[in-house]
Amino acid sequence: TTATQAATQKAASATAPTGAAAMAGTKVWVNTPTNVYHCPGTRWYGATKKGSYMTESAAKAAGARPANGKACS
Repeated sequence: TTATQAATQKAASATAPTGAAAMAGTKVWVNTPTNVYHCPGTRWYGATKKGSYMTESAAKAAGARPANGKACS
């Protein structure tokens, strides 16, 4: 739902590290409608219609789950 998507994006923004901390960790693509994140090099990384990039830890903190149940790191 739209409310769920907004809450996920807000939580991701609030927990996303900035500066040097943002450079640490694996960058993932979070498909915001499904709340599933995709790892670099996978088919859907950056390829879904709606989503955003963030660190894997920020995605987990926002409640996203890994695609196919496999974490990146």
